Amino acid sequence: MKYTYDDPFADNFICNGDVDFHDYYYISPGGQALDSLFYCVNRTGIESKAPEVFFVERGSNTKYCEIFCLFSGNGTLTFRDQTYQLRPRQLVILPPKEAHAYTSDPNDPLGQSWIEFYGGDSERIVSHIVNTQGAVIEGAVFSDVSSTLGILQQHLMMDETYNPSKEIYHMLFSLLQYETRFSQAEISQNIQKNFVRAEAYIDAHLGEKITNRQLAEVCGISVPYFMKQFKSFYHMTPQEYVMYRRLLKSRHLLLQTDYSIDEIAEMMGFCNTSHFIRRFHETEGMPPAHYRQAYRITSR
Repeated sequence: MKYTYDDPFADNFICNGDVDFHDYYYISPGGQALDSLFYCVNRTGIESKAPEVFFVERGSNTKYCEIFCLFSGNGTLTFRDQTYQLRPRQLVILPPKEAHAYTSDPNDPLGQSWIEFYGGDSERIVSHIVNTQGAVIEGAVFSDVSSTLGILQQHLMMDETYNPSKEIYHMLFSLLQYETRFSQAEISQNIQKNFVRAEAYIDAHLGEKITNRQLAEVCGISVPYFMKQFKSFYHMTPQEYVMYRRLLKSRHLLLQTDYSIDEIAEMMGFCNTSHFIRRFHETEGMPPAHYRQAYRITSR
């Protein structure tokens, strides 16, 4: 019987038979830095059935966040000195830079869809999810995350250059919303962890109107309490923070994409192009077109 013992995407990879066991497999052609402001896919795939012999081990040098949606079979996950039994309708959530290993039951191989991703604040949010909910999550959130991952994969099947940020935001925010471990006392004592959800909501909805009431509901607290705690922690109001994030990502779009000024203004939720130009000029000391001309590095 033929065995494969290593793989460029794992410290230790063992399977029997053909390594091309994926029903669908995508690997990014590259081009985005690990500290990209936007979420990016490294790899994603679907396997209706893993090989009978299937073992993956990664050390602390792993670079990417991972989400697995398990829809059939059984297996085990070893993570943070704990062993999890894997079964259908579970989500496996793994942060980067942490060792882990998983294997499939040879008598009942795993079937799954999965994604490796990076960029934005993914490392911090995924670590927060794992710290509060564990590496294996089950319940109603499975349907939301797995269907969103399916939509992302369908887009990539049709267009490999598709920007997956919206779907990755949606998956992470669904997991943050599912978190039920914060009592009111815990919220007041651990403000930073609570506001991770507000930050994720803001980044996922920059192109839309974002109200203080919406952000307070995301955190599960009253509007006045939210406003007071947010200002104390960030030293700016929620709406000032929303504008900060819009301008930050606008700078990235100006330097890393070919979107027009009008398109960026609309994507980032500005009232109109004039509003975008005015606010950008106030912050950067020059209009967006001049900023792109001055700082963009291109090999074209």
